[in-house]
Amino acid sequence: MWTNFLCLGKLCRMTDHRLRITGYGFFWLVTAVLLLTACRSTSLPELAPADIVQNAADRMNELSGFYFDISREGAPAYLDPDNILSFRRATGAYVAPDKATATVRVIGPGLITDVDVVSIAATQWQTNVATGEWEELPPNWGFNPAVLFDGTVGLPTILTNDVSNLQLAEPQNLQESGGPDQLLYHLTGDVAGERLYEMSGTLIGPQPVTVALWIAPETFELVRVVVTEPEPVAGEPSIWQVDFANYGEVVDIQPPITD
Repeated sequence: MWTNFLCLGKLCRMTDHRLRITGYGFFWLVTAVLLLTACRSTSLPELAPADIVQNAADRMNELSGFYFDISREGAPAYLDPDNILSFRRATGAYVAPDKATATVRVIGPGLITDVDVVSIAATQWQTNVATGEWEELPPNWGFNPAVLFDGTVGLPTILTNDVSNLQLAEPQNLQESGGPDQLLYHLTGDVAGERLYEMSGTLIGPQPVTVALWIAPETFELVRVVVTEPEPVAGEPSIWQVDFANYGEVVDIQPPITD
């Protein structure tokens, strides 16, 4: 009887020891998982900044369509040669290779309104600010959204040829500022202004600007671009932000009916 009791006591002590080891093991296992999760949430695969940007340009050239949202802060950027109507915001869609449609917020003397724009290659139509009727615009009016993604002077070409001093910053999640809930590559650099000036219809440049880019790590889809123009004398810097979404989605864009 006493032998059985002693054996039972040893078994209990051994079981208790194993339980304590198991408890400690579980604690360290949970800690390791949490540490690994934290590492994954704050780091991305290491790539050279130039390779990330080149992959983003290639990806944009491959796409059949996407949505964009362009906003601007700072000194006025005029859409017309008479410097009456200035650009504030544009939301729309692009369809490769040369079509775009957008709703553009314009500001004039005592006026803040939205106009609709359709661009097919170099031809552009816009609803009249006063009447709302569609009309074809003269070629010297700025902001043709289709040209923003043109193969010669558009954003992919600028990313490939005109960006310098690229630096890789800490990865960021843009959810709090309206972006996706995803950790993104974040890069900064300088951009030559000549091609940018032509692409934007003289709204940006021709002087060099600084740029910040946010790029998805798996698809290399460009999520956000922020362009900052130099601060003019006794003025304020002009900041352009372009957000992209719905990659691969194509909308039907046709010339509007005009009188």
